[in-house]
Amino acid sequence: MKLWDRIHRGMEAGFDASISAVHTLTEKAGEGIELTRSRREKSRYETQLTKLLAELGNTVYEKLSEGRLNEIAEQLEIKDKLTEIAEQEAQMVKIDKMIGKELGIKEIKE
Repeated sequence: MKLWDRIHRGMEAGFDASISAVHTLTEKAGEGIELTRSRREKSRYETQLTKLLAELGNTVYEKLSEGRLNEIAEQLEIKDKLTEIAEQEAQMVKIDKMIGKELGIKEIKE
């Protein structure tokens, strides 16, 4: 499973939970309908923006990683971040394998 797929799945769950919480809180607080709608709409835009930024970041990360574009990474001053992401991705793969071994599964696909 690609790094983006893992992140995307976690983000979706988090976004769904946060939107649900906003809906519940605003309704329980007894706020006016217009104020509630405005807050929900703002929350929806914030979620969409966060998703778009994450997708953009993932695309840039994949292009830089696949092409070994070290010069561009240095110009953007993100080489250290790319290394950190690669290390953490390797740790996630290692943990997935350990979990799969514990559960008796050859390869974790989720």
